[in-house]
Amino acid sequence: MKIRYAGLLLFFAQVYLTFWGVKHFSKYWNPVVLLAISLGIGYLWFRILLNDQRETDRLPGDSIGWRTKALGALVGVLGMLSSYEELRKLFVKFNPPSKFSDVLPQLEALYTRFSQGIFPYQPVDVGTHVAYPVYLPLHWLPIGISDLLHMDTRWSGYIFLVIAAGIYGYLLARKTGALANLILAALLPAMAFWGYVLWGREDIPITYELVIAAYYLVLAAGLARHRIGWIGAGLILCLLSRYTLVFWVPLFAIFFWQNESLRRNIALWMSVAASILLVYVFPFLLKNPGVFLEGIAYHNGAAVAEWQGYGDPPVSWTMELGVHFALHMRNLTSGDAEHQVFIARVIQAAAMLSVFFAGWWGYRRWRDRIHYSDFSLLMLYVFILFFYNFGPLTYRYYLIVPLMLSAVICGRIWLSEPKAGRAT
Repeated sequence: MKIRYAGLLLFFAQVYLTFWGVKHFSKYWNPVVLLAISLGIGYLWFRILLNDQRETDRLPGDSIGWRTKALGALVGVLGMLSSYEELRKLFVKFNPPSKFSDVLPQLEALYTRFSQGIFPYQPVDVGTHVAYPVYLPLHWLPIGISDLLHMDTRWSGYIFLVIAAGIYGYLLARKTGALANLILAALLPAMAFWGYVLWGREDIPITYELVIAAYYLVLAAGLARHRIGWIGAGLILCLLSRYTLVFWVPLFAIFFWQNESLRRNIALWMSVAASILLVYVFPFLLKNPGVFLEGIAYHNGAAVAEWQGYGDPPVSWTMELGVHFALHMRNLTSGDAEHQVFIARVIQAAAMLSVFFAGWWGYRRWRDRIHYSDFSLLMLYVFILFFYNFGPLTYRYYLIVPLMLSAVICGRIWLSEPKAGRAT
């Protein structure tokens, strides 16, 4: 039982330090403490997978009663809906969101142009400056739900997250174990979200990040329960909404190829490839092949501006939050901001490659003891942690994704079943 409670304790500490850690450890040390705690969660689950947990591919799947599945889904949905009123107050407080950030104006411009038959990927005048949108289609297409229902754009993101929480709870259900354990595990994503509602201030109200959090929650749930259909859906949703997943996909592809039949490999990757071609490449990228590079260049320019700072004296606000290592990288490098950001990108790329080879080596060593889907989820979590921690421009609202992944992993820790003779 000790590992279970340790996992919960680390999870709550991770959520708390994301918002308040800088007050306790300063903007210099909080990134170190936060990353250590986050990796500690992964380490606990790795220990369970390696030593204590029963073979997860033997867990009952379709034999689970519909009532248990429905309970898991209901708890997931109600848990996420519990924040509705407080979220509504935040939406009112930070309204219109265009006064505080250029994120939603860009996303809304993309959708509006697309709905009017206009090529969407063009510069967007947001009042204070002209932005070039880098957002992928499944980040802004869900705005159509808000448009259809005549509601605030931000609510459709919340709807997606509620649905994803229900999917997670549904997939989490299993025949064995106490229902109280299932309920607690199903509530963990909502607990992570409550951190943003209570302490995140403008993080959620001025962005559209809940859609991304929902997509990663679906992918993580599919990996956690070894459901290839949901894994495929999660892959498509994540790849077509943000580029971050491309660093993890090659490693997962190796694991999938080594463990699944040729038919399943063809079905999965053909589905993913067809979705990318139909949703992004054919309608947008082929019409303007420069869309990708122009968007990346604009994002890199935003990173350079952040490193230079805003105001007098200049302040780099994302570095003041103490949630990533950009401040350390800036202090350890020389030259102008553009050169420093380039060095930070090199460090980030090196971190991603290191995680890739560590994951490849680790799976080769422990593949007979850990299910590839579990190991893939663990590596997805580590990839995302390192990507955001060593990125030159990490907004705090980005961290809702690793917190959702952490919630899924902690849910698995809590539901783990020790082998006879071993205590958890």
